[in-house]
Amino acid sequence: MKSPNTTPTNYFLALLLLFLSINAWSQEVKFTVDAPSSVVQGEQFQITYTTNVSGEIKNPDFKNFQFLGGPSTSSSTSMQIINGRTLSSTSISYTYYLSANQLGSFKTPIASLTYKGKVYKTTAGSIEVLKGANTAQNNKQSSATQETNDESFNPDGLVFVRSILSKKQVYVGEPVLLTQKLYSKENITNITDFKEPSYTGFWKEVIDIGELKLSREVVNGQSYNVVILQKAMIFPQKSGKLSIGSFDLSAVIQIIKKRKARDRFEQMMYGNIVQYYDNQNVKVNSPVIQLNVKDLPNNKPSGFSGVVGHFNIKAEVDKKEVKANDAINLKITVSGEGNIELLEAPNLVFPPDFEVYDPKLTKQISKTSEGISGKKNYDYLIIPRQEGEFIIPSYSFSYFNPHTEHYENCSSPAFTIKVLKGDGAQVATNLPAGANRDEIKYIGKDIRYLMLELGKLEQIDTHYFNSIGHLLSLILSPFFAIGLIFLIKKQQQRRGNRSLMRLKKANAVANKRLKMAQKYLKSNEEAPFYEELSKALWGYLADKFNISLSELSMINIQSHLQAKNVEQQQIEEVIQILESCEFARYAPKQLLHNRQDLYNSSIHIISNIEKSLK
Repeated sequence: MKSPNTTPTNYFLALLLLFLSINAWSQEVKFTVDAPSSVVQGEQFQITYTTNVSGEIKNPDFKNFQFLGGPSTSSSTSMQIINGRTLSSTSISYTYYLSANQLGSFKTPIASLTYKGKVYKTTAGSIEVLKGANTAQNNKQSSATQETNDESFNPDGLVFVRSILSKKQVYVGEPVLLTQKLYSKENITNITDFKEPSYTGFWKEVIDIGELKLSREVVNGQSYNVVILQKAMIFPQKSGKLSIGSFDLSAVIQIIKKRKARDRFEQMMYGNIVQYYDNQNVKVNSPVIQLNVKDLPNNKPSGFSGVVGHFNIKAEVDKKEVKANDAINLKITVSGEGNIELLEAPNLVFPPDFEVYDPKLTKQISKTSEGISGKKNYDYLIIPRQEGEFIIPSYSFSYFNPHTEHYENCSSPAFTIKVLKGDGAQVATNLPAGANRDEIKYIGKDIRYLMLELGKLEQIDTHYFNSIGHLLSLILSPFFAIGLIFLIKKQQQRRGNRSLMRLKKANAVANKRLKMAQKYLKSNEEAPFYEELSKALWGYLADKFNISLSELSMINIQSHLQAKNVEQQQIEEVIQILESCEFARYAPKQLLHNRQDLYNSSIHIISNIEKSLK
């Protein structure tokens, strides 16, 4: 009978322990400390000392802080096999719980570790203790965390959200940075839902902030964990006191709770007080904020289109002397900061003997926390058809500069182009006064070609005058004239009724944007997909109900749909799709909706609304 001590399993365990011991003997000793750089007076915090060996640790001297409990010990071991070699690593952590009661800057308590006869110490750092807003309030919140079985958790004072504007007073069209933040005194583990506020009277451009990041801020003397939820540049579209509505947020925070040790084992491991983490779901909403918007001065220059900011114009041509029928390239570049997207293409009056193609537009727009800036390039292809000296006029436009509080003008230079006689015979030369190239077609040709096809022949002495066809045309022409006038009047009324034109084109414009969204969906471009899908729905609803951009909001959309007796389920689906598109611009990737489902839902809801409105 075999002895239990000689089983293969025991042999394996013995060899493994021997190997780990040998490996531990040869590894480098690491001993580090992890502590916050700043805390608020009266706030509880923790310091963790970590090593990779099992030695004897000497408790630090916490003379500048109030000792609450610890050390709480945890350890982990990992093994890796690389190229046939087995590598192992061990991590042992000792966590102490403290409270800061004195103001000032103090050195991080130094701990010492004795291992194989050698003493190792942690490096010295510093902890700054800041003054709190209300010590009594902090003590009240600290005592609240001592309760362990209170299921009715109250986040007041621990968690809040708010919207922050970079300016309190601006002009119409002047950009303002809007930052939406989450503040928590406890650890933030997840954000589960975010509902956008209403932006009535504003045009919004979202700024890409990447992944959500955690930072620390001191607000009214109290330290908080902070997450920037969204940044956007908003442009007020009208004057007066405009409000940015409240946004709703659902999140999960991790709070520290305490209880007394249940037995001696817990007392030995954690002390008399045991601290542990508990996840809590919280729902908070931000307060409504207001922005004072001033109207632009009354002395607006002619042709002012509402552009606000600071801009420059640069223009250049690739050649100033060409032959007729040779191409000229004119490039106009408008650059600057402000609502550059409102800038329209230049309206230049070229010489009549220039053949000009529509300009090719390329733009580079940057949206950052500093503002919206960039440039627009307009490339013209020009072909002069006649020799002579011509002038390409300058391009200018006016804008309002909020820094100087004045209207300013920028312009490009005019260019004199000398056109020489071309190589081809098709160019007209020495034309009589008042004639142009369209009126004189055969200069430079000595002989016209003979007409080879005679066309339709008619019998001699046959006339249309007083024929049956002539008499019928005289009788019917008044009726045709009346019908034609009626059609022209009706077409003019349709063109004059802008809301009717928007209503008729709503579906076509939405389909065009949906096709562009589908293109981005297939190429796996997330941000452009959600932007086009959002514009398709917003644009369709605005055109369908004749809502201006300044009044476009989810509340107005909902009221218009209800007024048209659209089913409540369809209304909720519209709101959900719009919120999903907005949420997808800043949400972590794991929270994004299925883009294909969102695209299909958008097509389905537009189709249902069309049926409901018939």
